[in-house]
Amino acid sequence: MVTLTIDGKQIIVEEGTTILKAAEKLGIEIPTFCYHDQLETVGACRMCLVEVEKIPKLQVACATVVSEGMVVRTDSPQVVNARKGVLEFLLINHPLDCPVCDKGGECELQNLVFKYGSDKSRFVEGKRRYIVDPKSKYDDLAIGPHIIRNMNRCIQCRKCVRFINEIAGEDDLGTFKRGSKTEINILPDIPIDNPYSGNVTEICPVGALTSKSFRYKIRVWQTEAIPTVCPQCADGCNIRIWKKDERIYRITSRRNDEVDEGFLCDKGRFGFDFVNHPDRLKNPLIKKNGKLSEAPWDETIKFVTSSFMKIKGETGSDSLAGVGSGKVTNEDNYLFQKFFRSVIGTNNIDHRVDSKNLLPSPDTQIRNKYFGMKNTINQIANSKLILVLGCDLEKEHPIINLRVIKARRKGSSILVANPVSTRLNRFAQNGLLYKQRTETDFLNGVLREIIETKQYDNAKSGFSSSEIEDLRRKVSSSDSLKALQTTGIGAENIKSFVNALVKAESIIILCGAEIISNPKNVEIINSLYDLIRLTGHQDKDNSGVNLLWKHSNSQGTLDCGILPDRLPGYVRISGKPGLNFNLMLEAVNQGKIKAMYIMGSDPLSEYPDREYVKSTLGKLEILLVQDILITETAKIANVILPGASFAEKEGTFTNVEGRVQKLNKAFDPLADSKADGQIICLLAQAMGHEFEYRTPKDIFKELTGVSPIYSGMDWETLGLSKKQGKVK
Repeated sequence: MVTLTIDGKQIIVEEGTTILKAAEKLGIEIPTFCYHDQLETVGACRMCLVEVEKIPKLQVACATVVSEGMVVRTDSPQVVNARKGVLEFLLINHPLDCPVCDKGGECELQNLVFKYGSDKSRFVEGKRRYIVDPKSKYDDLAIGPHIIRNMNRCIQCRKCVRFINEIAGEDDLGTFKRGSKTEINILPDIPIDNPYSGNVTEICPVGALTSKSFRYKIRVWQTEAIPTVCPQCADGCNIRIWKKDERIYRITSRRNDEVDEGFLCDKGRFGFDFVNHPDRLKNPLIKKNGKLSEAPWDETIKFVTSSFMKIKGETGSDSLAGVGSGKVTNEDNYLFQKFFRSVIGTNNIDHRVDSKNLLPSPDTQIRNKYFGMKNTINQIANSKLILVLGCDLEKEHPIINLRVIKARRKGSSILVANPVSTRLNRFAQNGLLYKQRTETDFLNGVLREIIETKQYDNAKSGFSSSEIEDLRRKVSSSDSLKALQTTGIGAENIKSFVNALVKAESIIILCGAEIISNPKNVEIINSLYDLIRLTGHQDKDNSGVNLLWKHSNSQGTLDCGILPDRLPGYVRISGKPGLNFNLMLEAVNQGKIKAMYIMGSDPLSEYPDREYVKSTLGKLEILLVQDILITETAKIANVILPGASFAEKEGTFTNVEGRVQKLNKAFDPLADSKADGQIICLLAQAMGHEFEYRTPKDIFKELTGVSPIYSGMDWETLGLSKKQGKVK
């Protein structure tokens, strides 16, 4: 540890800490332009200069490591004059176009000029101009589908290029020329089009890089920032919605180091058009004479409930079924299963409409094996080896993908095995392509190589001698040996793969959609657990098998009991299990199910056999769809109820690692639409049941009381990192 003094305040920090970080711990702000704690330090902007006793020249705080007894001053006259000088040089060529710059109001250069700068310039020469179009006054250049560059405003911090290279692992943005002519640009006809490009607009300290979707729409001080969670995938990135009235103008990151480290993918940043989409459902619709027509809520609720009660009375509770969704909140899903179990009286509940091959429902103690992650997102970058199997990580989980890239920068080995090549293969020490649906043969080959070459340790693996022998027979059968050839992977590649696995100090395995929907998903997952045990990593915190679910609340939907044989918290039901979605379809065709209530799902678009689903659902007496848009499934419904988007309601999402995080309402639901939970309450009350919940907080409190895995959670601090504090 090192003791030093900054501005008269003594502090003890770890060796290797920079002055900037030490000052931050004391709450002393040192201005920077080029510094970002997730990027390599370059010390280029010189804005963080500080005075260090016994050193004649000012030092850059971001790159100077503290030493014992060091005395630092961050606000001496010499330091202040240096900062003024840096700003004066930056303003030599920087255009004073703040009134038309989208960065106005949150520009770091603007703020520091107000603090240290002068309203006068000693330079009379004309400002340098990077001319894009001689007819234009602003020299804006589109360098990608989302990004506009104005090089005149650039202060050469190069954070954009460094982010693209270091964090995203891409090379579609760079620096060209030298000295005062240096230019941030793309290669000819190769736009910046990677999945993380939008981060450069947020990381840019000035208005040199701005987003097309936000430019000239509104001034930032006219908007209100609402903290919430991204709905685009299961990673659960923390975001801010910038809104005015009932419109979203942009989305930015809300840094949570345990989840996203302050970065967003472009889908999360720019993919919010559905909230204000012109085709949003605004009113309930009932099909009359073959045509959907608008109807008031009271008429629609009466029609739905009377139809449900009639069917229940004539053919029993099990003639109705419910389909929930991984896209709606925990509170919505909890009420949905409660409605079907306590109001309708059936366990015919599911949400897994995108696969014919469903994993078995586990009990609470082993839920992570089939329904979750064993590790946290934060642990991924610290594992010594990461195996990505059956997953296009960049598309399915883009922020987890950044953690894998980060792990590679830190020296971890990356192994990728997929039926198709992915962009992550560029970072892989070993990237294998196997033929479609041959995962079990591939894993048998890997296990056989470990066993036959005795590259395992009985003591560490926990296997008994008889278990090893049983596993040997399983993977060394003649059928297995023959099947290995069908993978298309050579024996030498298997040996190289195994060599990396057995030498690793820790192993994290990430499995995606290809594994979850595989006909042999259970066998594959069990083989992966055998692999973890054989390599001696089963009891290590930074090792494990991790299933990565698809939607923003897929994990929460499982946790909340949208399953035919489990209550919230994976508690086994005591009565008759219900039907999963595949069996529901069979029951519809057999005339056993007469009505179906689908909330937030679109089976016609997601199920592997569209025509089968379409013809089957068309046989229902009542098909009720609750959504925010007219989906393919909604088009064939008898009744459509307009739900609310993620921006229009409160609630919680549970991300892929099991972190429960709170959504905050930005504005009221569009027109006459309602939050999903509110609609369920209206239906239950119309059928004579007390579903009186004032707020989603009340629903969550009830959920924590009945679900063992959510017990003790605090609504006010859900999912927050220590740096964020309480979000109201």
